[in-house]
Amino acid sequence: MERSERTLEPGHRLDRYELLCPIAQGGMAAVWLARMHGKHGFEKLVAVKTILSQYANDLRFQQMFLDEARIASGIEHPNVAQILDLGEQGDVLYLVMEWVDGDSLAKLFRTTEKNRVRLPVGIVCRILADTCGGLHAAHELRDKSGALLNVVHRDVSPQNVLVSVKGQAKLIDFGIAKARDRVSGDTSTGLLKGKILYMAPEQALGRPVDRCADVWAVGAVGYHMLSGIPPFEGANQLATLHLLTSHDPPAELPDNVPGPVREVLLRALERDPAKRFPTAESMQKALERAMYGSDVGASASDVASFVATHLADRADQRKKTVELALEAAAQRQRLNAMMQPANPDSASGAGGVLGTRASLRESTPGGQPPLGSGPRLPESPDSVPSLVEVPSSATIASAAVVGPASPIPNRRVAVVGGVLVAAGLLSAMALGIGVSRASSSGSAHVLTRLPATALANALAPKPSATTSTAATPSITPQASASASTKLPAAFLTTKPTATGKATAAPTGTKKVIDDGF
Repeated sequence: MERSERTLEPGHRLDRYELLCPIAQGGMAAVWLARMHGKHGFEKLVAVKTILSQYANDLRFQQMFLDEARIASGIEHPNVAQILDLGEQGDVLYLVMEWVDGDSLAKLFRTTEKNRVRLPVGIVCRILADTCGGLHAAHELRDKSGALLNVVHRDVSPQNVLVSVKGQAKLIDFGIAKARDRVSGDTSTGLLKGKILYMAPEQALGRPVDRCADVWAVGAVGYHMLSGIPPFEGANQLATLHLLTSHDPPAELPDNVPGPVREVLLRALERDPAKRFPTAESMQKALERAMYGSDVGASASDVASFVATHLADRADQRKKTVELALEAAAQRQRLNAMMQPANPDSASGAGGVLGTRASLRESTPGGQPPLGSGPRLPESPDSVPSLVEVPSSATIASAAVVGPASPIPNRRVAVVGGVLVAAGLLSAMALGIGVSRASSSGSAHVLTRLPATALANALAPKPSATTSTAATPSITPQASASASTKLPAAFLTTKPTATGKATAAPTGTKKVIDDGF
């Protein structure tokens, strides 16, 4: 089915998943931090993976995406990132995964290399052993009848191994995995799938592969992490392929690598698959025997300590990004709630305000609006915050004041007050205290800020023949900026519109804090 291109932004909802901010982008997909909304206020942070817009209409990529969900969702292991849901909304196909608070092994390696720190042998072996555990669970995946599905990851690499802040390795990205019943087929003519630096020779040559190809990849990753270079690397892919298919062994590993560990890695890198470890589980056990026998053993807590030492800045940045994203989401939620009219028939123009005010006339005998009538203004306010923020998706006449308002003596005054609010805001717009219109997407998270002093002047009570000064609500602006709620600067930028006026737009989509998926 043809899919139209759509740009996702923070605040968009995919069913019950609210996109917060992008966290990674790879060759075919982007990954978002998102919040799952459940019943009774239940919330949970998740990662949402979507196909990049340029591939949204490619049936082959769509099928690979669906295959990944079908294959990976059946794997239940602590060292494989869990697949939680698969969905489609409009033109967006998305995959929901567990949120892993951590970085890729590739990022850990680059950071230590930049700081001229060598990855400890025990830390590498612990990560590799855990990765082998997750791979074995994938390799042993069976159908309902108990027959093996013959799953092969085919893209085990430092980029596809996440290391959490708790020291746990998580294998991700089964997008090009091979399986017996793979709908999209095994290979495409002329397309080399995977990263050739960690690719087994038989896979690079397009020959049939089994789990031993993943064993090779783990060995190649370990060799790279401990020596600083891949086992076989040429000037280009063709040169690398030539080295892979030759009979020359890789260069010697550094002297700090104990003999037993060296033997495990070199066995995994045997060109003949029959000479490698027959399963990822047997390689996992061999790695653990080798590292503890060589007195370089490490646990998950040791990995966590090492990560905390060398990736502390990354962890802090990630934490702040999550906090900013949640704060921005809360701001959008408050503004959306305030902009919801009480009467669905009066959703724009002055009716937005009058509809909300008029709902007071339909209240219950106790003075409270009927259940389900939507948000209403506070009843015992003191002042207006020093900065008022209005969603650009609403017209100026339908804007509501952020913060407390003055007491409402009776229903008539409430209606008159609504008229004054609408008139005052319209006057403010005419004076150039600008509010931008919504973009074509109509999202309510784009904000325009109005100075409270100007707004207070616009909303100042005007004596009339029908209302007295005493009966008119008074609004007193505060000078303190702490009373206002502002969207974090990281999620706002200013850019000119066609009319030359400045509007605010989210820039969270340019924030990438993780390696590709």
